[in-house]
Amino acid sequence: MDARSTPQNARLQAMLATVPDMPAGFSDRARDHWQPPFTPADGNCRKIFAFVEGRPPKEDLSAVSAVTYQGAGVGALAAVSVAVYHGDLSAKRLLTMRDAVSKCVIADDSTPGGSNRLTSFPLPMNEDGWTGRRLKGRVGGYPYEMHLVVARQGRTVMALVNGGVRPPDVKRTEELGRLLMAKVGTLDL
Repeated sequence: MDARSTPQNARLQAMLATVPDMPAGFSDRARDHWQPPFTPADGNCRKIFAFVEGRPPKEDLSAVSAVTYQGAGVGALAAVSVAVYHGDLSAKRLLTMRDAVSKCVIADDSTPGGSNRLTSFPLPMNEDGWTGRRLKGRVGGYPYEMHLVVARQGRTVMALVNGGVRPPDVKRTEELGRLLMAKVGTLDL
């Protein structure tokens, strides 16, 4: 059965549709899933971009939802993907995603003459169990920066991107992550 067609998935989508307590500068109404600005040549970067887009590892997946929240700045957005797994397999999936994040050193496309290249840097965060990286460079010829975070709560793994032409604030990324993880934690999936 496709995880996108389960009752759990419908509840997850409804929960993410409107988030009234979004941090200042972000819309509280969800839009469609994230559209990556390019497809990375590196397999680890592709894996984590796919997760944020709403395509997490499928094995033992019971529900998945991915949305974006528009930000106030040029190209600013917060993208979130939440995947719920059967049993305790979310721990294994989190390790897979952490590994992909740590090995995604340079995200660039393989198009000859392409102008998409993001280099990975540490992202210091104050949240236990969260893994994050800062990807900074150029997309479509313009400066771009994104924070990429993966976290787990119970059977749920979440991937979050906070990005834009203007560098995002780490505290805002943490605030978004805490808010969304708290919302997900209220669901009995």
